[in-house]
Amino acid sequence: MWRPPLNPAGLARRLAHGTPLTEHDLNFFRSFVEHYRWRFAKTYVQSYPHEYVLQRWGEADAFSKAIQCIEQWGVVESFWRAERKYLYVDERKYWHMGNAASENPEERPTLTNRTWLDVSRYRENAKTLGYDDASLDPLAARWVVLLERARQGA
Repeated sequence: MWRPPLNPAGLARRLAHGTPLTEHDLNFFRSFVEHYRWRFAKTYVQSYPHEYVLQRWGEADAFSKAIQCIEQWGVVESFWRAERKYLYVDERKYWHMGNAASENPEERPTLTNRTWLDVSRYRENAKTLGYDDASLDPLAARWVVLLERARQGA
């Protein structure tokens, strides 16, 4: 069953446009998420923990349709000075990098990201990179502070 995003205004905006996320679309997106190989972004462990998937790791048509889902049902939010569309599904949010509307293939998205809404869930990923138990609490606190600053564009 679909759970609304944490941003009720975004949900209201989607419903106002007359294009609610259907169960069929949600099932497709969940299938996309399940069948792609997601990788933890090690270089962002200090700042913005997330995972990513590259288009070349799976079926191009499914990847393109997932981008369309983000574009059609995503909620526009700020991240520092940029605005992106984020699709909230099952305790995570998803976004892509690139211009989905571009005719130029070089500008189209080939990367999709996701993060837990509760970023502290990345503690185990950080542990595999050598962070010990004593450093995980301060690291997780840092994630929360930096993400809040990014959302505020500060």
